[in-house]
Amino acid sequence: MSWIREADDQKPPIIRVMSINQAAMDAVSANNANITFGSSALTRVQEEAIAAAVSAAQLCRY
Repeated sequence: MSWIREADDQKPPIIRVMSINQAAMDAVSANNANITFGSSALTRVQEEAIAAAVSAAQLCRY
């Protein structure tokens, strides 16, 4: 629809649907980052490697 502005953003589509409410989109993105990568002694690279290995073992696309 021409009246909806879309930003060229790297966020996943499930988050980007909230782009009409920037504060909500930012809050959900920050919450997701903190839950996913904020409470572990592992580095992000280590967590991503584990997630990729588990996805491959389950025959899922990562």
